[in-house]
Amino acid sequence: MVIKQVLNNGAVVTTNSEREEIVVLGKGIAFGKKVGDQIDKTKIYKIFTPFDRQQRSLLLKTIHETDPIFFQISQKIVDRLKCEENIELADSVYITLTDHLATSVERGKKGLYLSNGFLWEIQNYYPLEYRYGLWALELLNKQFNLNFPEDEAGFIAVHIISGELGNDISDFKKSVDFIKEITKIVRYYFKIDIDYQSLAYNRFALHLKFFWKNMMYRKGNQNLGDLSEEILKVIKSSDIEAYKCALKIKGFIAEKYNYDLTNEEVMYIAIHINKITSDLRGRK
Repeated sequence: MVIKQVLNNGAVVTTNSEREEIVVLGKGIAFGKKVGDQIDKTKIYKIFTPFDRQQRSLLLKTIHETDPIFFQISQKIVDRLKCEENIELADSVYITLTDHLATSVERGKKGLYLSNGFLWEIQNYYPLEYRYGLWALELLNKQFNLNFPEDEAGFIAVHIISGELGNDISDFKKSVDFIKEITKIVRYYFKIDIDYQSLAYNRFALHLKFFWKNMMYRKGNQNLGDLSEEILKVIKSSDIEAYKCALKIKGFIAEKYNYDLTNEEVMYIAIHINKITSDLRGRK
């Protein structure tokens, strides 16, 4: 790869084997380099292939205006999620998260910290992402000698969630509303107070998160096939109320989202509901 343009010490523009323009990031990758020099591939940690003019403009603007350290921190967060949780995030998260981190640190140095109105929802509906947000928070505090409140962990988690969804941050709000609505149906059906910190509920919320993504962006291309009626009978007989509640959820989703749950999707929801209610019964 040959350098076509130097953006800063940590970013250059080049072309790939298909002759598409790409932006390459790497610690010190352009230090002492000029146009026409070969790129040291061992230093590369991220390659962007902008898919339109707007994304290219946003990416270049972020690179020009942002200290490379924030791209490196974003990379650490993304790499850890991939390594420990096998979670792949959309490329857009590098731009949005990097910009957010740089802006937050700039405010933090002035003693200006923002409150997060969705902190409770993030903590309880997206506990895994919030946990990595807390880890990233410690990273920022140590790197820049700051004292961010937990609200910032929530903001970082939102960017992680958006990266998982592969869409705009506004989709985070929609997914939270979806999880909240389904949880409300379970609470009201069984007249229970759900323990949002329990393992059973965390697994339920995780299932709903991925179900939301599948429902919104893969309509007509479902990976789950229908179960046989015999398996459904087993589900019904093992916990008829959990199954009835799952059917209520199916009706709600069909009416509000125009999406028809398959037998297998109803089964998984019923199983999670059964675990939540069984867990509560076991504590009494």
